[in-house]
Amino acid sequence: MQLFKRPKARDTDSSPEVPPTTSLKKKNLKKHWGIRVFLVIFAMAILLAGAFGLKTIATLSKVIKSHNGAGAVGLKGDLDLNQLKGEGEGRVNILLLGTGDTGHAGEDLTDTILLASIDPKTNDVALISVPRDLYVKIPGFWWSKINAAYVFAEQQKEDSGAEVIKQTVSQVLGVPVHYFLKVDFTGLKKSVDAIGGVDVYNPSNLSDPDYPCDRNGAYTCGFNLKAGYHHMDGALALKFTRCRKGSCGDDYGRALRQQVVLVAMRDKALQLDNILNPAKVNDLLTIVGNHLSTDISLEEMKRLIAIGRRVDANAIVNTVLENEFQGLVKNSNVGDVSVVIPTDGVGNYRSIQSYIKSLLIDGYIKSESAKVEIIAGGDKLGYAYALSIVLQSLGYNVIKTPAIIASGESKTQLIDYTNGDKPYTAKYLSNRLGVEVSKQNRPAGSQAEIVIILGADYEFKNSD
Repeated sequence: MQLFKRPKARDTDSSPEVPPTTSLKKKNLKKHWGIRVFLVIFAMAILLAGAFGLKTIATLSKVIKSHNGAGAVGLKGDLDLNQLKGEGEGRVNILLLGTGDTGHAGEDLTDTILLASIDPKTNDVALISVPRDLYVKIPGFWWSKINAAYVFAEQQKEDSGAEVIKQTVSQVLGVPVHYFLKVDFTGLKKSVDAIGGVDVYNPSNLSDPDYPCDRNGAYTCGFNLKAGYHHMDGALALKFTRCRKGSCGDDYGRALRQQVVLVAMRDKALQLDNILNPAKVNDLLTIVGNHLSTDISLEEMKRLIAIGRRVDANAIVNTVLENEFQGLVKNSNVGDVSVVIPTDGVGNYRSIQSYIKSLLIDGYIKSESAKVEIIAGGDKLGYAYALSIVLQSLGYNVIKTPAIIASGESKTQLIDYTNGDKPYTAKYLSNRLGVEVSKQNRPAGSQAEIVIILGADYEFKNSD
């Protein structure tokens, strides 16, 4: 059953309450296009720079913050082998953050934390939502909920929050976070109004008796919305994306509705009348300047937009770290505070990271699809099976896994039978195993293209 569907015509809350519970009966939600709405805003700013030159430059100067970390090599075009040290380093990982408005209770708590991972090689996109109540060690600070990482850093040093939460998410997911993009409530509301509202289908009646009043979060006014199609202005769209209590489905239901609205915004923004309407573009640029910040440079934005145009919307993968289907996290308590912790234990992200790496298949490995065979000595057969499982989870095309061949070699070897035709696979495996690649002619009858021979010197590591 499809939880949300698009209208036939076109066929963040920052409150500190806890805990989140899993109540949405829906497996890894796919085919959502959240990342594109942000790229659309950038696209309009850049493509219309000729007509709105000074306005655009002034706006972008407010939006773009300095970038203290390393940028994504994946935005540099075709990559030299030596630029990639391991699987997935060619991907572009952008952390999307949602906060409350200035003056809102907990205004700097990033209650929306979503990693958008883009592979420029294959144009694949994965969206990964991180629970706001995940209990983590914040680098340079202390243990707390992950949604507090940004505000802790900002209180200590202005404009340091983005780097700290990027580091925090990176240590949880086990992948680098190259950039961030942060928006607030008003940015969403005004953007929807500026494009003339959005058309959204709501699949079931929603009722949140604890929804806060617009002007004073200390009082509750409630929120109700009937099932069916709705043309939403900014105020209604914001309520639709913020409600989480009652029948609204907790944090997971809220996250899904946020993505639905972003999809609707993307559709509306791409309509010709919005793109060519100077007044609407002017409004959107003003909204971007006041309510959005990022450390993606102008040149990197251009490259991202070019990639975004090639993305197959139906192939975008969306997932949430939750306990109902993956079993990666669970609800717990620290003292009298409700939190979310990894199922493996506090601070143990091994299962989470394995799962994430299985989602973020390296584009170069995928495109080469080299047939990899593993050969092992008698006492290394167990290691060979373990290595084969790891490599398959990373996207390698491992063959003969059920019957790994025995060998009596003393040293580990990596043999390339393709005469260098599968260079990225060979380079990644060379880095992983710590051995040089040797090129040989393929033996008669062999189907393998690259062979790993585990010698007596090989030791399987957790990092493998």
